[in-house]
Amino acid sequence: MLGTAIVVVLLDSDPWMEMQLPWLTPNIYSFILLIFANAFWVMHFSFTNMRLMNIEENRKLLGFGFPLHRLTRYLMLIGFCHPVNIIYNFSWLVFLLIQVEYIYQVPVAMVAVMLNYTLIYSIKHRFIQVVEKRFMIVVVGFFFLVFGLFQLVSLATSNATQIFAEFLPRVETINAVLSWLPGGMLIQTVTESYGWLYAGVFFVFGVMLTGLLVVDHFNNTKKGLLNPGLKKAEEESSTLWPVLKRVMGRNAGKYYFYVMKHPYNRLQVLTLTIIPIVYVPLLLNVDYEVAQTILIPTILAGIPVALLAMGMANMYGYENRELLLHLQLPVSLEKQLKERFLGVIILPLLVFYVITAVEIWLIPEIGSPLHIFIANTFFFLMFMLLFVWSSYFQYQRATYSSFSYKHPIIPQKVTFAISFLIFSMGYLVFVPLNDLEWYRLTIMSTVIVVMAVYLWQHMYVLVSLFKNRVQMRLWNEL
Repeated sequence: MLGTAIVVVLLDSDPWMEMQLPWLTPNIYSFILLIFANAFWVMHFSFTNMRLMNIEENRKLLGFGFPLHRLTRYLMLIGFCHPVNIIYNFSWLVFLLIQVEYIYQVPVAMVAVMLNYTLIYSIKHRFIQVVEKRFMIVVVGFFFLVFGLFQLVSLATSNATQIFAEFLPRVETINAVLSWLPGGMLIQTVTESYGWLYAGVFFVFGVMLTGLLVVDHFNNTKKGLLNPGLKKAEEESSTLWPVLKRVMGRNAGKYYFYVMKHPYNRLQVLTLTIIPIVYVPLLLNVDYEVAQTILIPTILAGIPVALLAMGMANMYGYENRELLLHLQLPVSLEKQLKERFLGVIILPLLVFYVITAVEIWLIPEIGSPLHIFIANTFFFLMFMLLFVWSSYFQYQRATYSSFSYKHPIIPQKVTFAISFLIFSMGYLVFVPLNDLEWYRLTIMSTVIVVMAVYLWQHMYVLVSLFKNRVQMRLWNEL
């Protein structure tokens, strides 16, 4: 991102660029700069990380007599100094300072970056509270925003020549609007000439506003420590729990209740419905055969894998108290884990085969039904093994903070592995092999049968892993 910022800033400084890009007028260059700055601000807002504060855990220190004001200051400090946040602020400083024309713009740009960061922090703190209390409204708004953006992009690409011709005479007016958006206002601190007097006024005013926002955040952090935020818990009047208990059993039903109630999971489900709706029609219109034989099956196979990850990559990090209570029931641990294990895989597996059937019916050119069914099952099994490993060896307690850089449910290294392996596995199982196809189908079928039988007959291995690697952590986190 920093390299892109430097390239954008220096885009019109090279005579070679002026010769190769004659359309790059000063107004067009300003438009590109403003678009980049405002897009960068949106990214900064999206990835500003507040998870190191961890109010729910750190407020326990108050019970040991730790001073409230000192704990609040420490939490603010570690929150402001998160590495991701530091990288974004440093990128802003470099992006602005390489555009400086007068020395008095330097302190103004620095205080502007500080004010921007504290303002983002203040807005996001309140935004997360709104998400927790008005989740469905936020989701519906997000849904319409995404589809609106895709419609705009589709309109722009279909009428690019006409839109560009109408855009050029109005670019100066558009720049005037963009310059008063957050990214544009930051750019104005180093591109406008306002003199030492106004620079002093801006600096003092910026420092005062930053101080007020820091005080506001201090008060909100202190309030959060004294009054923990809204936490999703089982509701006595909920109709979901009786249905899940009847359909999946007590162990799997109670677990699925917590998984379905988690706000991040509901947001993930929304994302998973958008991806095939947007990308599959686009890939169907691409002339390259690889799009239909590899990319489409991989995307469709990745949807149930993501659902499986929600429930299986962290099977013991949701309802610690409920799980410990269940271990005291006169039912063997192996039976309880078997029920939970089957309950976790049955819904994604059902979705998996429904998608496979629809895929074969609507897009017959992607391959033979036998190949698709076996390949999808093998795909599902390999990720199931990854998530079994993750649940025991990469355990973490599921949190309730959404919209953060770090996944609140699944460990970061597991989410990276999922992203990398989905397309690697897609190439491995879906690339056409022509005459060698039967060898691959035989190998995949053998692995499916052997692993399914082994897992079912050796459930005691998971029982031992649970006792050795998970159970003590559940007691410590209770």
